[in-house]
Amino acid sequence: MRVKICGLMRLADVRTALDGGADALGFVVSSPSSPRNLSLNAAHRLMKNVPVFATKVAVTSTDDPRGVAKICSKLNPDALQLHRYRQQLVQLIRRKHPETKLILARAISDRSSLGLASWTSRQSDAVLADSPSLNGMGGTGRTHDWYITAALRDRIYPHPLILAGGLTPNNVQQAIRKVRPFAVDVSSGVEKAIGVKDRNKICTFIKRAKETFY
Repeated sequence: MRVKICGLMRLADVRTALDGGADALGFVVSSPSSPRNLSLNAAHRLMKNVPVFATKVAVTSTDDPRGVAKICSKLNPDALQLHRYRQQLVQLIRRKHPETKLILARAISDRSSLGLASWTSRQSDAVLADSPSLNGMGGTGRTHDWYITAALRDRIYPHPLILAGGLTPNNVQQAIRKVRPFAVDVSSGVEKAIGVKDRNKICTFIKRAKETFY
């Protein structure tokens, strides 16, 4: 099981995630409504500390092509996670930054969330299933209906599904067994305050996720 630790804002937490065995690290940028939003300069400083075999993910709610272009040129992320997107923007990223993996987020509320599953999977390298939030960025600490997410996973399989939304060290194993995702993604579930991660929670989350089989 692959694990992404998201919403990182401190170098100490980046190092903890890496020491704990995280496969990917997420940095929120160009998302002023998110309490974990970083300037591009701050994100760049943190991302420089991510070694070659870990995946650097720039996470954003902007759908402005110029803003996305700045993210890609300044940060050169391995993957770009979009929480708002249109077909034109997706096509532009594919054309201008073909080396950047594209993760498209889907808010899971009810079975209508399955409606664009095929389109989202065709346009992305992975689909991220998250709990809906007012700012569109997740980080709510709330789970969603994992049975719907499992149905989404089945619709797009073998396309990778990343499970997010309300995951904690206490429920991650149950979530993995129900949804059978490609990876899990956590932010608030391993924090002791907004943007401040808890070392023990990070390490326990990663350990339990990687111990889980389905």
